Amino acid sequence: MDTKEKHHQLVNKIKAGKATDAAIKAIVNNGYESLTRLETGLFLRISAEGTGFFSYQFTYLGKTRRMTLGTYGKQSDRMTLADARIALAEARALVKNGHNPLVERQRSKVSQFQTVDDLAQSWLEKARVKIRHSNIPIRIYEQEIKSILGGLRLDSITGLDIKDALDFVKERKTEQRPTIVNDTLTHLKQLFKHGVKLGVINHNLALAFDNSDAGGTEKSRTRNPTIEEWEIIFSVMRTYQAHFTRENYLAVALLLILGVRKGELISLQWNHMNFDKQTWFLEAENSKNGYALDIPLPPLAIELFEELKIRANGSAYVFPSRRASKRRGYISDDTLNHALTNLFGKKTGKLASSTGDVLGEAGIEYFVIHDIRRSTRTIMSDNNVADKVAEKAINHLKKGVEGIYNRDSYFKKRFKAHKIMAKLVKKIV
Repeated sequence: MDTKEKHHQLVNKIKAGKATDAAIKAIVNNGYESLTRLETGLFLRISAEGTGFFSYQFTYLGKTRRMTLGTYGKQSDRMTLADARIALAEARALVKNGHNPLVERQRSKVSQFQTVDDLAQSWLEKARVKIRHSNIPIRIYEQEIKSILGGLRLDSITGLDIKDALDFVKERKTEQRPTIVNDTLTHLKQLFKHGVKLGVINHNLALAFDNSDAGGTEKSRTRNPTIEEWEIIFSVMRTYQAHFTRENYLAVALLLILGVRKGELISLQWNHMNFDKQTWFLEAENSKNGYALDIPLPPLAIELFEELKIRANGSAYVFPSRRASKRRGYISDDTLNHALTNLFGKKTGKLASSTGDVLGEAGIEYFVIHDIRRSTRTIMSDNNVADKVAEKAINHLKKGVEGIYNRDSYFKKRFKAHKIMAKLVKKIV
């Protein structure tokens, strides 16, 4: 039974009776992105990452509005069904007395904003609801900003503090990914813009900084390992399998065969594939460029996915989270990045490499996970795949290109292109 079908069965049980914590827990654990009515005005939203949120739907000044009451869970910072019903009653009372609970919530929160972290939690809460890839600002704040600025009072922040935060990231990231420093500055600007919008600070100090103060001008990457290099790379990964897990190995092989983006692969759910039709149905909301695509699966790809299904042990996700205290159903965006970086002898976060530069010693020039797509595209061209087919195969839409973007266009030709990649990859994995 796929997650969609199971979701409908669980919802039907609620419709037949009364919502309970057990029923809500089952829906959240199932992880199907959805919005479910629990009772009058109270809804349960499951995000793309598999997190559950209680929300209140109400009418104010003739318009239907929705506000998030809290995140589902029994932890101290989360909300049970009983908590949600209390919050619902309070919000209903405000509406009954002619007040907009969304406005009242913001007004009550303003006095609570003392530190940068207070502001950040409000900003990230909004990001979880409004931004498709909300995991990115969450990761940037938690890893790059919080330790330097989080505990500082909002009324004491200066430009020197912004500089300290950027310098902190530069010291750790510039060698590997200068883009991260620029991304950190971008998110600092968004964070403090949120503060200005709420009226808890008067000025956005981050606006005075530009990329020259952060990671500098970013150079376009051109690295694309050849099929000969990939033979060496996979050999090293097998040799150091205690440090580069089998799941990571299979993920890299699939990225090379299919040319998809890392985020599209690691967030993949089993109900988006049909092995009989040899197709992965990549929906627009799961695609980075916002375009749906039917991705043909050559036999080797299906073979690798079948092994992953056994390893997933019943999870709705192809690459389920490996941590007990997971915030979403699938692995972190950094999992593959860190595993590959480790084989190049570089630090992963705060940890030193556990292998040393074993890829470099094998003659492999440094590359990152995103470079795999460039490899796929180049190898396809080297094997006489037409440019328009190869571009479609990696779901790439060049700027300025006009016309209809069909999810199944060039399907048969793309199937042949991916079979070429599978044939080459099969010899080396």
